[in-house]
Amino acid sequence: MELERLGGGGVKPEKGTSRLYRIALAMCVCLCGALLLALILVSQKSHQEEFCLTPECIEAAGSIISKIDRSVNPCEDFYSFACGGWLKENPIPEDSSSYGIYPWLRQHVDVRLKELLEAPSEPNELEAVTKAKILYRSCMNESVLEQVDAKPMLRTLRQPEFRWPVVGDGLGGDYQWSAGQWSLLRTLAEVRNQHSKSVLVRLYVSPDDKNSSHYIIKLDQASLSLPSREDYTTNTSSARAYRAALLSLMVDTAVMLGAPEKAALAQMESALAFETKLAHILIPSEDRTSESMYNRYTLSRLQRHIPQFDWLGFVKAVVETKGDPARSISSSEPVIVRAPQYFKDLFKLINATDPRIVANYVQWRTIFSKITSLSRRFLYRYLDFARVTTGTTSLTPRWDKCVNYVESSLVYATGRLFVNTHFQEDKKLMMEELIEGVRWAFIDMLEKENDWMDQATKQRAVEKAHAVLAKVGYPEFILNDTYLNEDLKKLEFRETDYYGNVMQTLKFIAQSDLDLLRKKVPRTDWFTNPTTVNAFYSSSTNQIRFPAGELQKPFFWGREYPRSLSYGAIGVIVGHELTHGFDNNGRKYDKNGNLDQWWSSVSVAAFNNRTECMINQYKNYYWEEAALNVSGKKTLAENIADNGGIREAFRAYRRWVDRSRGGVEEPLLPGVALNNNQLFFLSYAHVRCNAYRPEAARDQIHRGAHSPPKYRVIGAMSNYEEFQKAFSCPDSSIMNRGAQSCRVW
Repeated sequence: MELERLGGGGVKPEKGTSRLYRIALAMCVCLCGALLLALILVSQKSHQEEFCLTPECIEAAGSIISKIDRSVNPCEDFYSFACGGWLKENPIPEDSSSYGIYPWLRQHVDVRLKELLEAPSEPNELEAVTKAKILYRSCMNESVLEQVDAKPMLRTLRQPEFRWPVVGDGLGGDYQWSAGQWSLLRTLAEVRNQHSKSVLVRLYVSPDDKNSSHYIIKLDQASLSLPSREDYTTNTSSARAYRAALLSLMVDTAVMLGAPEKAALAQMESALAFETKLAHILIPSEDRTSESMYNRYTLSRLQRHIPQFDWLGFVKAVVETKGDPARSISSSEPVIVRAPQYFKDLFKLINATDPRIVANYVQWRTIFSKITSLSRRFLYRYLDFARVTTGTTSLTPRWDKCVNYVESSLVYATGRLFVNTHFQEDKKLMMEELIEGVRWAFIDMLEKENDWMDQATKQRAVEKAHAVLAKVGYPEFILNDTYLNEDLKKLEFRETDYYGNVMQTLKFIAQSDLDLLRKKVPRTDWFTNPTTVNAFYSSSTNQIRFPAGELQKPFFWGREYPRSLSYGAIGVIVGHELTHGFDNNGRKYDKNGNLDQWWSSVSVAAFNNRTECMINQYKNYYWEEAALNVSGKKTLAENIADNGGIREAFRAYRRWVDRSRGGVEEPLLPGVALNNNQLFFLSYAHVRCNAYRPEAARDQIHRGAHSPPKYRVIGAMSNYEEFQKAFSCPDSSIMNRGAQSCRVW
């Protein structure tokens, strides 16, 4: 797996020590604040019965006080009120383009994984865990990386499929590229299988959208060197700067590997011009709907439809493997083509382009994904590029980079390490209770408050909500020693060969989805990385997933803390993921995960009318950091999920108070001066606290499916009457949209 979590710019030293210091300092400040608060409260005897004075409640109070900014009116800007204090005390690190509560928690997970991976191996240690530790040590072995420098990459460039024409012009011999011997088909297949990199054509295996119990091959458009299509198709000053920085990196990388400087400039200009044309034919994300991306062909029919490429030969080259009849491919093999027009335009472009230019571009993309696996001179050259495109000014600490590499490459081995030491099983029970409460709230609102769906469609929606499978913590199979060892049995790492280890893991990852072909989709299983700090909804399995990494403060608060905090944070996230099953994309899938038109035309029209309100609301938000407006259309699914999730979680919380406490409110947190309904909304806002550099903000607008954090808070809260009631927001306030409020669920 490539190491891409790098900052950019200059030659500043790594900040490993300072990052650990920041984490420790932040913890100390919170603890000192909590201690001071406790001393004050102990001296205050009046009304003590109204407050929770346990160590956990004092800790929670300290956490909340450190984040808020009381100088801001919550009815005018709830985001700044909730996050202002935290943002002031937590500037964006030099090696990051943005920083917030999610990255902060990610750092804590990384630190724990670092400790586990650096611990000496034990005599009876699980083989899969030992391999993870060896892989980590090889990544940390920088002295060897400096000794070998570019030699491992140059060995790759001697292979016929990976020869880079511009470098061959300088080195000659085994590096020499020949148009007569070069095959685009073979090169794309080998890049995919050996480097786990999709260039021009993306082939992967996943559930069939209309037959979700079976896996099928899918063909799609691939990514670009720069993050966003708009980086090529617009002529803004930032887009021009990004393209100039990219060209400079392309030229310098080629020269560092042996290309003549003059030839490198000319040939990389041509390669970038080709990629710019490629960007123009990509289908924009907002036009990629579930229906438009479901185009089922046999390979023989696809060949007749787009005859400029040998589709059968390509799929066979990628998928087939000796000794495995399940991977045998014929012309009758069904495939889903997710972007037919793109492929038509792609091969017209390729046929009109000099093969040398195409080969230079394809090999550049392969090299680009490996730059950060080489010595420091390549890393620092990449930093100059990243400084322009991300605004960062220093390298990510080596340990952090290596932790993330091992974690993403050996998902279940690192997940096993983490859950064995940092996940309490009681969290599962509490999460399951909370999930069922949120599910009840969604169904209750659907049955009692939804007046725009016809009864038949509403009944099927209720059935789908009941059928949603909830997965918490980690997949059970990671506790199976035999499974983990068998999964990694073909990997043999050496501490002195980091680049070789990288190539092994890439081949391993490249085969992981291909191995699923011909197998049934295990609807009750899940394969999410347990250390992930995020949550997910899967439309094909109708699952909501909450990995162990997400179930930590300030997202998940244990039973010893006010339940308002958990319902406001992880509870809203549960509602958010559940609502994804009913957003503008998820609603098209039935309870079994099949793409199916199960809505009546009347209900579809009513849904679209309500979503249009939300599109118009969010597209009018101007984000200063990006100097751009939010795309209401591109962010619609996430905005629907945010708005629905808050309503569901708050309703579930009030039901919990009624059922578990007989309607008696939870004790207040000391020194906070906020009731528990207010704490619920504050807890939601806190997990959204996040600052962005302008470069990252622009990228978020161009590529991101989410609205900026500020407007995820303001947008959803200003639509919700219970928030306005909790903070007594007048009709004239920004946080009270009144009659203009938008609601889907």
